[in-house]
Amino acid sequence: MRLLHLLHTSSGHIRSRLFRDLVLLVLLTVGLLVAVNWLLIGELKREFAAAQISTATALVRDEVRNLLGPVEQQLLITRDSLQTARLTPSDRAALDERFVPTMRHMDQIAGAIFADETGAEYFLRPDGGDWLTRLRSPGEPGSATWARWSPEGAELKTWEGTLEYDPRRRPWFTGAKDAIGGPVSWSAPYVFHSLKIPGVTASVAWKEEETLRVAALDVALSRVIDAIDRLSLSPDGRGFLFSGDGGVYVPEWTETGEAPDRTNGFFSAHERLGGPLVFDAVDAWRDGGRQADELIRFKSQGRDWWGGFLPLSSTADAAWVGVALPVHETLGVLQNRWQIVALTAVIIMLFAVGLVLMLMRKYSRQLRDLPKLSINRRNHEQDIYDLIGNGEDTHLELKSTMRTNLHTHKPGKEIELAWLKGVTAFMNTEGGILLMGVADDGTVLGLEEDRFENEDRCRLHFKNLLNQHLGPEYARFVRFEVYELEGKQVGAVECERADAPVFLRNKSS
Repeated sequence: MRLLHLLHTSSGHIRSRLFRDLVLLVLLTVGLLVAVNWLLIGELKREFAAAQISTATALVRDEVRNLLGPVEQQLLITRDSLQTARLTPSDRAALDERFVPTMRHMDQIAGAIFADETGAEYFLRPDGGDWLTRLRSPGEPGSATWARWSPEGAELKTWEGTLEYDPRRRPWFTGAKDAIGGPVSWSAPYVFHSLKIPGVTASVAWKEEETLRVAALDVALSRVIDAIDRLSLSPDGRGFLFSGDGGVYVPEWTETGEAPDRTNGFFSAHERLGGPLVFDAVDAWRDGGRQADELIRFKSQGRDWWGGFLPLSSTADAAWVGVALPVHETLGVLQNRWQIVALTAVIIMLFAVGLVLMLMRKYSRQLRDLPKLSINRRNHEQDIYDLIGNGEDTHLELKSTMRTNLHTHKPGKEIELAWLKGVTAFMNTEGGILLMGVADDGTVLGLEEDRFENEDRCRLHFKNLLNQHLGPEYARFVRFEVYELEGKQVGAVECERADAPVFLRNKSS
């Protein structure tokens, strides 16, 4: 509408005003482009980094779950087998038949356990190329019988002794007991009693003849770390494993020969073990509220890092995996984005200004000759006077009243149908403006002769006539306004070209 108004102002100003408005539009568009990109650059960086961290963290978790998932499935199969056979922890031969084949084909399993609430326990683990079995009798302290035997089943050595260790106090037993009847329970990382290495244990509990029994499978954390290390995250990126209480597993301690601080299990301060990166990452995670799948930015060794963290199971206090990626790797593509945006904005602006000049030169005559199809509401007097001064044409009609016959001074249907025909013609061609309250010679008469109670009644009458004779579906192509001119009210009907043929309906004819 603003453009159409400009096209019908004095010809001496049309080019300058059109050029000014178009250039302002270009500058506004380019300015908004730069401003929006500048405001969003930080969020874009974060979203880009979040996508990379999320992908890397999910990759680490999936790799670990691919290692641990079969352990869960095999444990459930073993539980069903033990229940069906109604075995007890003292049935060594039958238990060997069930656990040994599993451990031969699943090298991530470091040990197999079957215990009950009396303290009786069966334990099996590889011992070099042989097997080592331990049977613990009920009670505390309990006596234990060890046996080493070959892969072929030949017994190599047996011995007995007292065992202060009580399976009922181990993390895997208490975890399964608390989750009895539910899914497989994974312990938080802890140090295995027999192997003296850190790991996690999957366990499941059930009641049999009122006796609580627990089956469990150990997985050494070194196997989990190996799975993480095989992944290619980034040149400087790192995946790691930590516990829900914030302790970090650092496998290097087993190579130093130094035992870790047992108050925190195998987790240790970075001054002695492995470097500060993973500890700084976990500290940032703890400070951030221990959230899962949340992007956290932190500093370590003078560099900026992004961290992502996910639990390995539904037990939030058990093991978690984390990923740390340097900020410069995740955001390198976006660091100079603002420079690209600024350069692009300048190029767009120069191109647009040149295009405006070319269009102004090419279409100046055509633009000047375009018909006026709207009235500027902020300067309606000038616009209406310009229309009246130009006289009636194919895009302008003048009507003295909306409904009153000036000869009889009474409402006449023929008066209404006359201007409705003009509206119909405009909508079927290129559009136009119809002024009511203006005589054919340009005299401003006003709508007072129509004797409407108020302006709202006038508008309602116009709307009803339009709906009755043209149809409400065409109302969106017509706009009716009442303006003050020379102290009188003048009605202006602005018509657009309709998207379908318009027909005037007159039921009385």
